[in-house]
Amino acid sequence: MNEKVQRYIRELFSNDPEVMANPTCYIYDLAEISERIREIQRYKLANVSLYYAMKANPNLTVLEHVLAHDEIAGIEIASIGELEKVRKAGLKEDSRVLFTGPGKTPKELEEAVRSKIRFINVESVVEAIRINEIAKRLNIAKVNILLRVNINYYLDGASEYMAGMSTKMGIDQSRFYDDYKIISELEHINICGFHVFAADGVLDYEILIRYADEVFKFVQEAEKVVGNVDVIDFGGGFGIDYTKAGRHFDTKTYFEELGKTLKKYSFEGKEIILELGKFIVGSAGYYVTQIVDIKDCKGMKHIVTAGGVNHMRLPIATDRKHPVYIIEMGVPNLYEGQIEVSNETVDIEGPLCMTEDKISWNEPIEHARIGDIVVLTQSGAYCFSASTLWFLSHEMPLEIVIK
Repeated sequence: MNEKVQRYIRELFSNDPEVMANPTCYIYDLAEISERIREIQRYKLANVSLYYAMKANPNLTVLEHVLAHDEIAGIEIASIGELEKVRKAGLKEDSRVLFTGPGKTPKELEEAVRSKIRFINVESVVEAIRINEIAKRLNIAKVNILLRVNINYYLDGASEYMAGMSTKMGIDQSRFYDDYKIISELEHINICGFHVFAADGVLDYEILIRYADEVFKFVQEAEKVVGNVDVIDFGGGFGIDYTKAGRHFDTKTYFEELGKTLKKYSFEGKEIILELGKFIVGSAGYYVTQIVDIKDCKGMKHIVTAGGVNHMRLPIATDRKHPVYIIEMGVPNLYEGQIEVSNETVDIEGPLCMTEDKISWNEPIEHARIGDIVVLTQSGAYCFSASTLWFLSHEMPLEIVIK
């Protein structure tokens, strides 16, 4: 954890009345977000369009900051609620929006069609027919879509899988040509390309390059039947390191190798879309909470914090810990012999009435006392908004940005 953020946290928990009264918060470093966006721009190919997957972090200030970057082609949404939120953040052109995800309701599809967003990523024949009927009723000539395809390739080495196996995502490759024929004959549907998001949290660029090769092979074969494909949407996939090892996705080499693979298939003229969320905001976030108690029970110590899985659900939900840091605050002991932690392995747990309420476990801690601050880094993506924030009606964690 960098020293700038440590100083900022110590200052907040020492002098900010709101934080001191509610000692749990998320902190987002906007400079780190800018660096990740510029890193992509520095190396990406001319035919690659970068979209922000706002499901990773829909905080309004974060959205405003992302939209302020010319490098961002647009926003990927997964609900109409997200469309409304990104409009509040200052998005003026709905044509910069992609709508993805299974299970879009007819109401959501109608709003997407009315808004004339750039692409609806269609997951099934049923979804395509619904869009066609809506467009006919609204007298809209064509709705631009991308067909989501679950191709027969299992991308090993990710933290989450969405294709290459039996999932609810997309049209199975075995049904592709039959379903394509039905959808392509719908009067108000314009198929512009394919959406092929397969997996997330990949740290090894070679895995994604091998997947790109398989996708291009599929597209090359498909074009013999369906004609030219203009757009290939790879979704996300770039991972971040949830350890203290300091690993980083090699964006430079990824784009170099992607360029070679595009050339291999003569696909340099196709638009390649990346919908990145975690890579852009994940490392910019910090979950911060104060130690309210330390207990010694049956040979193991437990650090009890003001916030738990109600605020920070991702570690226990994914069985993947975040890097943990302790900021010493020098709070006086309440009594002589008060329990502390010194070079011990502990569980770090919240205030909920359940033993599963752990934000870290089997965590080696050099030193910690009641009143110190626990910081979980890599907490900018899928943390605040993916937590059970109202469970037991504890106070909501604050969201604070370093501008």
